[in-house]
Amino acid sequence: MALLVVGTTLLATQQTPPASTHVGATESSAARPPTDPATLLKAVVANQKHLEEARKNYIFHRRDEEQDTDEQGNVKKTTVSDYEVFFVGSWQIERLLAKDGKPLSDSETKKQDDQVAKEEKKARERIQKEESGAEPDKEEITVSKFLAADRFYNLRRDTLNGHEVYAFDFEPRADYKPHNMSEKILESLGGTLWVDEDAKQPVRLEAHLLEGMKIAGGLVGSVKKGANLVFEEQKVNDEVWMPSYGEVHLDYRILLSRKVANVILRYSDYRKFKVESKITGYQEMKPDQPQN
Repeated sequence: MALLVVGTTLLATQQTPPASTHVGATESSAARPPTDPATLLKAVVANQKHLEEARKNYIFHRRDEEQDTDEQGNVKKTTVSDYEVFFVGSWQIERLLAKDGKPLSDSETKKQDDQVAKEEKKARERIQKEESGAEPDKEEITVSKFLAADRFYNLRRDTLNGHEVYAFDFEPRADYKPHNMSEKILESLGGTLWVDEDAKQPVRLEAHLLEGMKIAGGLVGSVKKGANLVFEEQKVNDEVWMPSYGEVHLDYRILLSRKVANVILRYSDYRKFKVESKITGYQEMKPDQPQN
């Protein structure tokens, strides 16, 4: 959920978290005084380097299940993709390992090697740019833009997977004027964010698109109002928060083609590796294999 750290896709109206087996208020949490949401987000940013240091030697598995459906919700096609994923700074670098259960061919593996090298290089260039104090690209979504574009309210204490957290809602400021696509995205989103106060880490996001969005004035494509997403993290080895689950639901158009997509992302098999290791190979996880 590096997306949360930089304030990326955040979305929904004022709401109380839906009842579930893992989110619920506790009486003891009420005794702890809350803080200001904006201050909490700034603490998340300040803690980013610590988080990156803890994550950099971890590698994990991600399985994406994508369903293309028609306008009536009937599934037309399901695609399953398996990845190995690791972090460089706050960016996730992914290597495709298998498609619909079939390992990649030698030529496809070589293509993935080249792609991973490019993404690693790009991530390290971004890190160097940040460390030099240079301004981020205008289309990059940052926490400072998020703080400028949205208002935060309804701060409360909750528990998430047994951990005490803060939760608060956000929505666009009425007087906010976007100047580019990244700011337009922030202007269109609202939602709820859960943050582990002790870890200074966002651990759950529920969001949706408050209004439809057009790309290049609608000439290239558009996304319908109501698109929604959920991202979660879990604590691994009692030392670091890692991505654990995600889902995205979109009704969108690219040129003259309209699509409805439902994507589920499941993360597992968290393990440490040496930085110099080359990430290769894929072994199907057994159904009874521990998923941490």
